[in-house]
Amino acid sequence: MKKYFLLLFFAILIISCSKGGKVTLTGTLQNAKPLERIELIETTGVATLPVANFGTDAKGNFSQTIEIPKNGVYLITYGGSSGFIYLKGGDKVDIKADAIMFPMNMQISGDAKGNTEFLTESQKYINDYLSKINQSVASKNESEFLKELDKYKKEITAQLDKIAESKKPDSDVKKLSKSELDVTLLRISTQYEAVHGQMTNNPNFKPSEKFKEFQKSLENENYVENMPTYRNYLLSKLGADFQKYFQETQKGVAPNSNIEIFSKFLDTKKDISDKIKDYLLATVATQYDLQPNNPKIPEVMKVLNSKVKSESMKADLKKVEEAIYGLPVGTDYSKTELVKLDGKKSSLSELKGKPTVALFYASWNPYINQSVIPVMKEMVKFYGTKINFAFVNLDDTQDQFKKTANAMFKDIKGVNFYGENGMKAEIAKQFAVYGFKMPNFVILDKDGKVSSRTFFNIGDPQFVDALNKASGLTPPSVMPNQNQQMMPPPVEEHSANDGHGH
Repeated sequence: MKKYFLLLFFAILIISCSKGGKVTLTGTLQNAKPLERIELIETTGVATLPVANFGTDAKGNFSQTIEIPKNGVYLITYGGSSGFIYLKGGDKVDIKADAIMFPMNMQISGDAKGNTEFLTESQKYINDYLSKINQSVASKNESEFLKELDKYKKEITAQLDKIAESKKPDSDVKKLSKSELDVTLLRISTQYEAVHGQMTNNPNFKPSEKFKEFQKSLENENYVENMPTYRNYLLSKLGADFQKYFQETQKGVAPNSNIEIFSKFLDTKKDISDKIKDYLLATVATQYDLQPNNPKIPEVMKVLNSKVKSESMKADLKKVEEAIYGLPVGTDYSKTELVKLDGKKSSLSELKGKPTVALFYASWNPYINQSVIPVMKEMVKFYGTKINFAFVNLDDTQDQFKKTANAMFKDIKGVNFYGENGMKAEIAKQFAVYGFKMPNFVILDKDGKVSSRTFFNIGDPQFVDALNKASGLTPPSVMPNQNQQMMPPPVEEHSANDGHGH
C-alpha cells in the first residue's frame, strides 16, 4: 500500500490577527433537531473555549450577535460535525446548510464569504498537493531535499495567488496563509531530521548548518502568537533535548505534572524568549495537564502562575481552569439575579443558611434526563434535610425554562431558577458554564460561597464525599440506581488539535 510522506503535518490554516468585536450570524439549517446546538469555538489562543452556543427555532432559523475575541478562523460545530469559518469584527454573515450533511454543504454569504472560501480552497489544494508526495523524499540527500521544499513553496504559493484572485480575501488573510505554509514546511523539515538517518542507514546523521539556516529563514517569533502549528513545530525541535533532560534529572521519579518538569527544562534554555516560553508552557499544559480527569490541576496552575510572564495569558489559562475544575473556594456569586418559576426575580442568596447544591442544566443536554434526574431524586431525599438544592436552567427562553422545570423537577424538592438569556446569562459566565460541561454541580456553603470544585458526574465519588462533608451525613455504600448514574466523561476542551486543548 502506497504511503505518503508527512500529509499529517499540514494543518488547517488556523490563523488570526487583530482584535475582534461583534459579529452577526444568521441563517437556516434544514432538518435541524431541537436538541442540537451550534457552537462557535476560538481556535488560535491558549484558551480554546466556545465563544457562543445557540440553537435554532422550529424552522431551523437562527440569528445571533456574538463578541469574538479576535479576527481569525473559528470552528463552527453542529451535531458532532465541524467546519471552519473566518470571522472579523463587524462581519455580518449568513449561513445555509442541511443539518444532516453539515458542514459539507455549508453555504456562506456576506462578509465572511471570500475569506472563508479562500481558506477552504487553499486547504484542499495543499492537502491534495502533499498527498502526492511519497515518503521516499525523506531519503534524499540534504541538498536535494531542500530543493524539494523550495519547489513545494513556489508551486503552492503560485496556486494560492490564483485562488486569491478568484476569492479576493483580505490581504491579511492571504499573507497569513502563506505564513502558515512556511510553518508547514518547517514541520516537514523536522520530520526529515527525525527519519532521514534511519531511512539511509546512517544513524549518525545530523543536519548541516545550511539546513539550520533554511529553517531559520522560515522561522518568525511572532508566529507563536496565532499559529498552534508553529508552537508544535517549536516543541518538536526541543523534543530530543527535553528527553535527554528528563532522563538525566528524573532518574525514574515521576514528576507531579508534565508542566512541572517542562518548565524546569525551559529554565535551562537561555536563548528562548519569554514570549515563546509562555506559549510553549501554555501549549503543554492545555494538551497534557489541564484535563477534566486530572486531580492535580491546582498544582499545575501554581506552576503556570509562577512561570508564565504574560498577564493576559495567565487570565486565559485561568478561564481553562475554571471551565474544567471550577471556581476558587470562597467565590461568591450568590446575589446574581435569576428568575423563578413564578416570574419573580431572585437569586441563590435566598437559600443561605444551609449548604446548597447548584445544578446547571438545559433541556437540550441529553444527559440531564437520562442520567441525572433519577439519581437526583434519591439524592434530594437523603440529603434534603441538611442541604438545599437549586436547579439553574440555561435554556434559550423563559418559556422553555418553565416547560423543562415543570417536566423534570416537579417531583423533586428544590428551587428552580432561570438565568435570563440562557448560555449568555451572567450566571453562566460567572460560573464558567459551557455547553460541553453541562449538566454540572457545584456546592455552595451556608453563606452562598463556592465550597467545592465543579463536578460533571452525579455518581463521582468525590462529589458524594463533598456532599457528606457539607451535610454531615453518610449514605449507604451503594447509591440507588448505581448502574445508571455514571455519565460519560465530559467532552475535552476545544483546541486546535482536537478540533477545544483540554
